[in-house]
Amino acid sequence: MKDFNTLLKLEHMIGGVRKMTKRNGTLFLVLMSSLFLLVGCRNEAGAASEDSTDPIKTTIIGGRTGGAWSVFTEGIAESIRRENKNSIITVEPGGIVENPASVGTNTVPYGLTYAMTAYAAFSGTEPYKEAYKDIRAVSVVIPANYYQFIARADVKYQTLSEVIENKAPIRLAVDQKGSAGEIITRTILQEYGVTYEDIASWGGSVDHLDGSKTFELMADNRINVTGDAVSVPSSDILEASVTNDLKFLSLDQGVIKEVSEHLGMEAGTIPANSYKFLKQDMNTIYTPAILIVHKDVSAEEVYRVTESIYDNFDYLATVHKEFNNLSDFNITNVGKVPLHPGAEKFFKEQGLLQ
Repeated sequence: MKDFNTLLKLEHMIGGVRKMTKRNGTLFLVLMSSLFLLVGCRNEAGAASEDSTDPIKTTIIGGRTGGAWSVFTEGIAESIRRENKNSIITVEPGGIVENPASVGTNTVPYGLTYAMTAYAAFSGTEPYKEAYKDIRAVSVVIPANYYQFIARADVKYQTLSEVIENKAPIRLAVDQKGSAGEIITRTILQEYGVTYEDIASWGGSVDHLDGSKTFELMADNRINVTGDAVSVPSSDILEASVTNDLKFLSLDQGVIKEVSEHLGMEAGTIPANSYKFLKQDMNTIYTPAILIVHKDVSAEEVYRVTESIYDNFDYLATVHKEFNNLSDFNITNVGKVPLHPGAEKFFKEQGLLQ
């Protein structure tokens, strides 16, 4: 309709030009040719701006090289390449906590992170010193990373409440300060009214270690409790359970509720028999891994990226077993960060959002 109205205006203009140049046929033809050339250029430019087949050239920041998150990120990148011919999707190493700041400042357009850390960055809470309000969510990538509070079987208590009530001198291992798992552990303890210093005062200890080192020391009985948000089943925990007798320490429902609300997480359940040593369902909190994007990336591009992920569930399942859990029912559960308009449009068209 807009082009039709433009042509009517041009016709009126041409009529005026015809009267002005009726004594000079050559000038009239030159003017007409110029006008129609402008219309043609306008239509060509308009078509190009709406073309959804142009290659996508972008970068996604993921996890450390060689880790599971680098595999997740490459799977997402390849999904986009498969659906968008000649697209160049570069994957760069990153970290769960670092990625939201990189995307929020538009240093990198896309990144993987937890919904929990994306919300912390968006709202400017720990571990971030400022709010990154330009972060938007695209979709869930890995539906759930469950907080798992694991102890050696010879720890005589069954719940964290009992540990605290008895001021047990536990030897606790957590990830590096400011990491997602460490923040969750510290927040849980705070809900019980306990600090790391309190644990030390009971004769216990708190060490900042990665997963593999934690379970190595647990086998030597130098660590007897640890907590982190990881997949179920976790390969580290499965491997550790071969040489260690392990068990879960359960959390109070009230603590689960408070921590989930505070950190932008969800209450969930780890099913019985997820590990050989887990004989009953275990209530806990979880956070999905999500793809985030800077708000200034075009709605058309984000729509196509979202569509590419959605159309490649079968392919992604061959990349890593964690992708098997991605479905219509959870792909939009991105937490409290707003969806990008391009992703929102796609999900609404699929009937996945109201």
